[in-house]
Amino acid sequence: MERLSNRVMLVSGAASGIGKAVALACLKEGASVVGFSMEEESGITNPHFVYCSGNVSSPSDCKKAVETAVRWFGKLDGLVHCAGITREGDLESMSLDMFKSVIDTNLVGTFVLCQAAIGELKKQPSTIVNISSNMAVKPIPQRVAYNPSKAAVNMLTECIAVDYAPMVRANTVMPGIIDTPMIQQRLAVSEDPSALRQAYADLYPLKRIGTADDIVKAVLYLSSEDSAWVTGIHLPVCGGDR
Repeated sequence: MERLSNRVMLVSGAASGIGKAVALACLKEGASVVGFSMEEESGITNPHFVYCSGNVSSPSDCKKAVETAVRWFGKLDGLVHCAGITREGDLESMSLDMFKSVIDTNLVGTFVLCQAAIGELKKQPSTIVNISSNMAVKPIPQRVAYNPSKAAVNMLTECIAVDYAPMVRANTVMPGIIDTPMIQQRLAVSEDPSALRQAYADLYPLKRIGTADDIVKAVLYLSSEDSAWVTGIHLPVCGGDR
């Protein structure tokens, strides 16, 4: 049975990486999907898919994405927020502008999109899944903006879970390093791509980096009735990392 049959899902970051994989999986599981991302096109062609180009930190763009879901499919009962950025730096090397850009995309973007969607989501039993990071709970060097932004996403999601239960369930997925185009680009420019990939894999007890499919499975669980008694949690999908 299709786990998301008759559901309408809004997926941010749907033009690439985890977001695109999530959008395709939701379609496969019977949902109608509105994709939302900065790119002009998503590359997804499906009669149950509509794409909106926009910025997750823009209230008007987020409102447009939600309105598109209602106009095309009559409702919205699932949100998966995948869009985000990372920048490296510590207190001395990171500029205030760069710090603010990470917070604006990762935290403010999560707030703005959830705020735009909540009015429709609370009309019927619905779900929110925000993609966070295992770095939300495990600091590493040179991530003075990214780690706090994701920690705040976790707490924001808990607040949403408390405020909008029982109608809306809100949870996060916390990936480790995932084999996406961003990581592939990082490997491509390294002096020894094989050695760097192995170093990434060695960070995890399961001895590999993650795949988009690993994250998709977690998102589908939290977006479906399989997790009907689950809200306000942060699900680590990071190979056993601590």
